[in-house]
Amino acid sequence: MSDDSAHVLQRWESLGQAIKERRHGLSLTLVEAAELAGLSQPFLSQVENGRARPSMGSLYRIATALGTTPQALFGGPETVTEPHLSRAADPMVPAIATDGESLRRLLLPGDAPFHVIEMVGLATEFLEPWQHQGFEALYVLAGPIEVEVDGVCTVMTTGDFLSYPARLPHRYRSVLGPAARVLLMETQHDAGQQGTHSVRQA
Repeated sequence: MSDDSAHVLQRWESLGQAIKERRHGLSLTLVEAAELAGLSQPFLSQVENGRARPSMGSLYRIATALGTTPQALFGGPETVTEPHLSRAADPMVPAIATDGESLRRLLLPGDAPFHVIEMVGLATEFLEPWQHQGFEALYVLAGPIEVEVDGVCTVMTTGDFLSYPARLPHRYRSVLGPAARVLLMETQHDAGQQGTHSVRQA
C-alpha cells in the first residue's frame, strides 16, 4: 500500500472514530443515530468502523443528525491553538474524495470556529440539496458555476462571491466539471449568533 493510500485509509478510519465519539457524546445508540440520519444501521456501523466510505450526501445526513458538519468530523478533534500553515502541495491536508463529487481539501478543519474548504471540481448536474445549521460563503476561484439556494439558481463566474444561511437548501454544479474550483467558508453559527454550538436534530 502506498503512503498516499495509507493516508487516505487512515483519514476514513479517523472519520468513523469521530462519528462514533460524537454519537456517544450525545448518548445516541447506533440505531437512533442511523434513524436520525435516514440511513441503515448496518451502513452507519460500517462507516464508524472505517469499512464504508459514505457519499457527501450521506456525510451531511450523518453530520446533521449529530449536530455538526462533515468538515468538523473529517478534520478530527484538532484544536486550533497556534498558527496553522497548509502548503499548496501538502499531501497531509485532510481531503474528502467521493465518487462523482468534488475533492474537498479541508484547509481549516477540526473544531475551529469556522471551516475553509477548497472544492476542486464540481458535479456537472445538481445532486441532492444540503441544508444544515450555520452560515456559508462561496468564492469562485475558477468558474462559471451554478449555485441553487432555496430554489433560486445563480450563475457565478470567477471572482464572484455569495453568502447564505446554510439552513436554506443549497447545491452546486458546473459545466467545467473537474476544472471548476471554489473556496467554501462555513460556520455552524447562524448569522448574528454567538456562543457555543447548539445541537440540531435532523
